[in-house]
Amino acid sequence: MPILAPPALLFFCNALLFVSLFTRLPAIQDGMGIDKAMLGLALLGAPAGTFLALPIAGRVTTALTPRVTAPLMLAIAALITPILTIVPAWAFFLCFLLFGFFRTILDVSANMIATGIESRTGRKVLSRSHGFWSIGLLVGSLVSGFLAARGVSPFQHQLGAALVVVVACLVVLRIAPVEPRTADQAGTRRQVFVMPDRMIILICLMVFGIGISEGAIYDWGIFYLREVLQADAATAGVLYAGFTVGMGATRLVGDRLREMFSAAALVRGSAACVALGIILLLLAGNLAIAALALFAIGCGVALGFPLAVATTIERGQGSVADNLAALALTLLLANIGVPPLLGFVAEHASLSISFAVLLPFLGLSFIMAPVAQGRIPRFLMATKARGGQPRHVADATAANGENDVSAPVSPQEVARG
Repeated sequence: MPILAPPALLFFCNALLFVSLFTRLPAIQDGMGIDKAMLGLALLGAPAGTFLALPIAGRVTTALTPRVTAPLMLAIAALITPILTIVPAWAFFLCFLLFGFFRTILDVSANMIATGIESRTGRKVLSRSHGFWSIGLLVGSLVSGFLAARGVSPFQHQLGAALVVVVACLVVLRIAPVEPRTADQAGTRRQVFVMPDRMIILICLMVFGIGISEGAIYDWGIFYLREVLQADAATAGVLYAGFTVGMGATRLVGDRLREMFSAAALVRGSAACVALGIILLLLAGNLAIAALALFAIGCGVALGFPLAVATTIERGQGSVADNLAALALTLLLANIGVPPLLGFVAEHASLSISFAVLLPFLGLSFIMAPVAQGRIPRFLMATKARGGQPRHVADATAANGENDVSAPVSPQEVARG
């Protein structure tokens, strides 16, 4: 059995479930009879569920082992999704909260499976595992367009997707290798709330712009294609696939790119590619240009989460499960929490302005890129110096030279953060 199969199947099914829901949001919104601002509020259920899951995400994963936790959480999340298509807005919020709760634990356990394979075999599989998320998005978006064009209801669509995912979870449970017991699983005392430390916060700032751009495409990409570019449901599904093709292709070669280029260079390239794609989308005069723009955005967001996970594994302090749980909080708040707020901008201004708002945050990701190599951008060091930072940190900054844009982060500094 290929070592990539278990995490690949988990990421693929997670994405299939996710995109099946989000590509049918316009129909779900019509069924609830609410505007975009109210839909944005309802979508905030997922980040609320993420926050509630954090106190137990690491504990559940280490207690049950990632091999059991990941397919179990995915199956439960799958069974919730058909309900989301038939309930009123208040119940949608509550069910979406549960969906976010179980997906948070799933994200921690699935990434632990992938990183565990890397540590045991020495082979990089993390980016390729996330690549199957993108393949799942591609397959799901194409199927969604096909089913929407033929009048299949969102409930029937989501029920079919959920059944496929549950069967796949049983396969994962059967083929996934049993992990050796680690120190993280030895019953050591844990904090009740796993809050992000200084390094986790810096990592999240680094990929924040990339993350909210990805989330914005998930939440509002179909709306943009339908309402601004006047695409029909089937065409919008096909065009949306351009985003997933770009993401999937980049992730499948992502492990190779990680070997060829520095992590900071990859973050900068990702932020620049997303910004270029958004500008192109805003200027698109036809559907072909929009497809190219979505492809560029997909290429740009592809490595954001894998780079954040890899940096957390390499630079984080303490338990891997707890670090990934803390990372999941901040990244899911960026990926799922912030984009719904763009619904208020869309409702009171326009969808175009909602996407334009993303550009300054992509500039932040570009500036914060040195964090991927354990370095603090120089402007942050200067801010700390004005605020009375310790002398030895200022000396470290000076030692890097006037032209340096960052300074190293020592493990001691991370622990203090």
